[in-house]
Amino acid sequence: MRTEPRLPRLHVDDHVVPSDNDNAVQENDAHDVMLSVTSSSPSTASTTSSINTHIADTITKTTSHSFLAEDEYTRNDKLSRSQQLWNWLQRLRQTFGTSFLLLVSTVYAVQGFTSFSALAINYFFKEKLELQPAESQSLMTVMMVPWGIKPLYGIISDNLPLFGYHRKSYMMLCSVIGTFSTLAMAVPNLIATPLGAVLMLMVNSLSTAVIDVVIDARVVEMSRLDPKYGANDLQSVSWISMSVGGVLGSFLSGPATHNLGVRGVFFFAAIGPLTILFFSIFMHEVKTTVSKRHWKNSAKRQLRQLKSAICTPVIWMCALWVFLSGAISPGYSQIMFYFSTDVLKFTPEFLGTVSAFGFIFLMVGTMLYNACFKDMSFRRVFLAAQISIAMISLLDIVLVTRFNLTVGIPDKAFVLGDAVIADVVSRLKTMPVMVLCAKLCPKGIEGTLFALLMSIANFSGCVSEFWGALVCTWLGIAKDEYDMLWLAIFLRSVLKVIPIFFLYLIPVTDPQKIVDELDFGSFTITKDGSFEDEDEEGDDEHAGTIREDHTVKGCSPNE
Repeated sequence: MRTEPRLPRLHVDDHVVPSDNDNAVQENDAHDVMLSVTSSSPSTASTTSSINTHIADTITKTTSHSFLAEDEYTRNDKLSRSQQLWNWLQRLRQTFGTSFLLLVSTVYAVQGFTSFSALAINYFFKEKLELQPAESQSLMTVMMVPWGIKPLYGIISDNLPLFGYHRKSYMMLCSVIGTFSTLAMAVPNLIATPLGAVLMLMVNSLSTAVIDVVIDARVVEMSRLDPKYGANDLQSVSWISMSVGGVLGSFLSGPATHNLGVRGVFFFAAIGPLTILFFSIFMHEVKTTVSKRHWKNSAKRQLRQLKSAICTPVIWMCALWVFLSGAISPGYSQIMFYFSTDVLKFTPEFLGTVSAFGFIFLMVGTMLYNACFKDMSFRRVFLAAQISIAMISLLDIVLVTRFNLTVGIPDKAFVLGDAVIADVVSRLKTMPVMVLCAKLCPKGIEGTLFALLMSIANFSGCVSEFWGALVCTWLGIAKDEYDMLWLAIFLRSVLKVIPIFFLYLIPVTDPQKIVDELDFGSFTITKDGSFEDEDEEGDDEHAGTIREDHTVKGCSPNE
């Protein structure tokens, strides 16, 4: 999962939360997790997305079913809300164990808490490194590259045990790396150049992304203990934990940045990976040994399966639309941050508050989608979302031209209201994207392909931000020079309409009906390069197909 930094009026669809079960691992039951995103519904990260890599029915089940599975809710409908919650927690403890639940809750809460340092990173680039807005945005884009190759981490951890463990050792190693990279940013004058900062933050993003993949894989493995409700229950735990961590981190980020400075924030942010390290030490996992020949063949098989799947017309056409819809319009996240601090004179405390409200209203958008839009076809919901996003994007022109003051609306009130609307509408775009990606995953490679599709969505956001930096450079937008910012925003709003003309890439019918006929998990590579039936060999625990009781029903009917 991945969460994103929440700032006033960022590009509303730049932050596709990949949070959401994008594990490139466990093929047997990985679809269980994705279906908890689609049929039941937490960015998730660096900060994104790091805000993520997980949603629709999980939130609805959390609020309206009081965290109970449907049959339990029916039996206990006369119990109080608190008693229902207690029963649900007791069932989780009995099924998965207290230690595992603490591990999952801690890891996802720490991922959400990365919002604590997101604001400090922005101020570090602006004030310590004294970068121009376009330069800062370009470097931020490079920093997020590790989130775009998450399937690779999944394939490696699936097939190559480190010190005998597929999950535990990777989590411990990356926690140590994340701790040292964060502390390095806290040491005065140690990281004082743009190149050094980007490299250190890239290492930090890499460690967070690998931990995200590993914990997602562990959740998939443990969900097998309760085949009927395990995936939904664990997704509820993960998204609740990430949301709590995100809101807490955002609320604390402003006062901490103001009172401690950016170096002090990085110092306390190291508590996050240290906490994960402590809990991962006690993580239970059976030690295993894998021959070099086995893990190489297994990795080759997964790569060939991915290649075959992505070349399927319905899959690559939908993936192309997801990429175009995110990359075709420029994003201005750092430019708007500079404008907010230089012109609007917003304080770190206020920016942190806006970030926290962003997390809260992302959940509101999730519930709104599940209540009103999940029964619409993909083409219709994407059409409505793109038009709405384009129109709301134009509101930034009101802010940068200061017209809001002319009509008597204070800057803070305008930004808060605008951010609330933007976050809700943004979720109406990202939710169906995640549902579509889940439905596109053929039997046998559900988890790996879903991770790849979400990485494509994340990469489109990076392209958008880099494209936005080029536009601002071309228009001469810099510190204290924002005269042409209105034109950049107008260009962004116009380009947001373009993906509508490519909606023909999305099938009219439910894409799952097409991909359910595909099965890329039935063969493996032998020593001589030929294919062998896995069902006969029976030695690959990561291959398989989804069960009938976990197929997606009713998420997006035909037009």
